[in-house]
Amino acid sequence: MSTQLPSPGPRPEHPVPPGAETAPPPPDPSPLPVGTRIGWEEVEGVLGSGGFATVYRVRSPDGYVSALKLLPLDQGDERAARAWREVSLGMRLRHRNLVRQLGAGQWPHDNPRYVWVKLELVEGPTLEEWAPGRSLGEVMERVLEVARALAVSHEAGVMHRDVKEANILVRRKTGEAVLVDLGVAWHPACPTLTKGLFPPGTLPYRAPEAWAYGRAHAGEPGAHYRAGPGDDLYALGVVLYRSLTGRFPFLPAEHGGEDVEAVLHREPLPPHLVNPRVPLAVEAVCLRLLAKTPEARYPGAVALCAALEELRARTDVDWTQVPRPGPRPRSKPWGRWGRVVAAVGVGLAVALGAWWLGSRQEVAPGGHAPEPVRAVVAPPAEAPRKDSARMTQQPQTTPGAPPETAPKRRKAAVRTACLGLTGAALQACLGASQQVPPERSAPPPQACPTGAVETMTATLGLRMGEFFSVEWSDVRGRPVRVHEDASLRVAGDWETNRNRWGAGDKVALPDETWLFGRLYVKQGRVYGRFTEARTPLGVVYPVCMDMLDSSNNVGLELKPGSGPGKMMVAPVVQVRVVDRFP
Repeated sequence: MSTQLPSPGPRPEHPVPPGAETAPPPPDPSPLPVGTRIGWEEVEGVLGSGGFATVYRVRSPDGYVSALKLLPLDQGDERAARAWREVSLGMRLRHRNLVRQLGAGQWPHDNPRYVWVKLELVEGPTLEEWAPGRSLGEVMERVLEVARALAVSHEAGVMHRDVKEANILVRRKTGEAVLVDLGVAWHPACPTLTKGLFPPGTLPYRAPEAWAYGRAHAGEPGAHYRAGPGDDLYALGVVLYRSLTGRFPFLPAEHGGEDVEAVLHREPLPPHLVNPRVPLAVEAVCLRLLAKTPEARYPGAVALCAALEELRARTDVDWTQVPRPGPRPRSKPWGRWGRVVAAVGVGLAVALGAWWLGSRQEVAPGGHAPEPVRAVVAPPAEAPRKDSARMTQQPQTTPGAPPETAPKRRKAAVRTACLGLTGAALQACLGASQQVPPERSAPPPQACPTGAVETMTATLGLRMGEFFSVEWSDVRGRPVRVHEDASLRVAGDWETNRNRWGAGDKVALPDETWLFGRLYVKQGRVYGRFTEARTPLGVVYPVCMDMLDSSNNVGLELKPGSGPGKMMVAPVVQVRVVDRFP
């Protein structure tokens, strides 16, 4: 006999005190002002916002601070049903590694337009932010805690369906992992809300059996994949693989998007080959979670917990080692800059002396530096004629000397002089002759591609001026090398109407979409103009977006290690929706 869930309808959990609502709900999705009362709670600020829900930091009269999720009821029956489903599923679950639901109701009391869900406020970083620099024992303890949360959830018949690092918070006070966001969770007694083959989720965490079902039933009316415990365990395997190696088990396909063939038919590269610090005993657990069928994985989350606890008791594994080192601790400012200044001073002095000696031996004025290989610069407005380019780039040399002899000898003199130095001075000396890629004039202001503005606003639901996080690499903590036509990957769903709290059924640009455009260098910064978006299913949209750094400044700072044809930038950047390139 199946368990029946409470039917959706007006049912506030607590009576609303008279006069508690000091402001009516806004007519649009704008955040509520600080001081608004929702039931007993007073709004202190916004924690997260999207088209489907807004999450506020709220405080009760006794000073208790919590998170309050506000879900609209006036955006269709499906949205209302999903809101009440989240409420009913949250009431079933109680565990220290699952976010606690503290109450629910409707607001305003007289004319309800929202469902509110009061949740425990978990303060701390996501697992992805927390993991680098942590010991192997700490990482495995967090995975064990998530497995315990899944065991409790599955025992209650609730499938999370969106297990990923962003939905695992590490509580700052205790260091424990907490699985959050039941926005797309499901119970066998729940009606099907999603139209289409797959439930909401994040593509790189989707299990092989789900992809296989999609291929077998593509185009079949009414076909819909039902996620089970094995799907959550596979997703946790992806989380563990990333925590150990810093990358996904399977690389993107050649033209972007998820490599479904690899997920279905190839084994992931063993973690210890990606990161030699990963012990084989830990690798075995990870690879079993990533097995191609649910039957080949653990029988359930309870069995996984037992395996992880048995693994934790082994004494032949060094649990204190750090699989993925975090950022280096900062040196003392004065000491660090003093060493840099001294090294640069010595290096420049020696390099200049070597150059002077070389110039006294052989003079070659008027020569141009060789063209860098694949420099990241804007394409010229009009390519020069070959014959004129050849005439203007002829270097002048001493009569009788072979071409390029003087530059070669000068470089050899610099290298010889540098060999007498060590450490930072040697690095500064050798770096004295390196330059960032040559700058060409920045491209003039430019109109967006035809139809791009209408596509972004009407079809994709994007707004002018808003910005989104994208990445060149999912490995954090070190710069990445890019070139002038390097594409950017959408690392998370851009949901229609800025719905970025939890996954939704309809997305503007789904996970693993790739943005294409051009990069150029100006005054030591890299600028980007992106004009095309390609989704994992091959849909191409014209777009108009420029590039921002983490501080919302236009362009990116060149990172150390940049040189001719070698542009080093941060792995994660932001792109901004614009209606014209300035």
